[in-house]
Amino acid sequence: MAYRPSKRRHHSILAEDINLIPILNIFMIIIPFLLLTAVFTKTSIIDIYLPQEGQEAKDNKFSQIPQILTVKVMEMGFELGGMGNGILIPKMGGNLDFKQLANELRKLKDKYPDEEDVVLLFDPNVSYDLIINVMDATREISDVIEGKTVKKLLFPLVSLGENN
Repeated sequence: MAYRPSKRRHHSILAEDINLIPILNIFMIIIPFLLLTAVFTKTSIIDIYLPQEGQEAKDNKFSQIPQILTVKVMEMGFELGGMGNGILIPKMGGNLDFKQLANELRKLKDKYPDEEDVVLLFDPNVSYDLIINVMDATREISDVIEGKTVKKLLFPLVSLGENN
């Protein structure tokens, strides 16, 4: 007696293709969008020099090097110490006077043209914007000469410290 043919053998599975058009459409939209929005901000680095931990200064070292300019940021204004000889720059109208700070720093740069170091002293709870504004004011100043804006370096080697 012969066996009857199996239903499985005659039932064939049809191979269906996956429709990739919707996925490709999504990639065609997402990739240009990601490329356009990838870089909108320019990051820049400002070199600052922090003291090493546990570094002790010897007395004879201080007698050989000139005084370093310090800019102390206080509630009442700026105080220029070191070679700044304690110049006080009070607030104008409740705001720190960055123009007067830049003018005093320009005078000090004219007096000491080879000096490039400045130490900025801040309170621990000072805002980041204030730190950047003071760093910008001490690093360079813009002059208008014959209708053109020329930037002049003041004290580009900035160090940060805590105001005691």
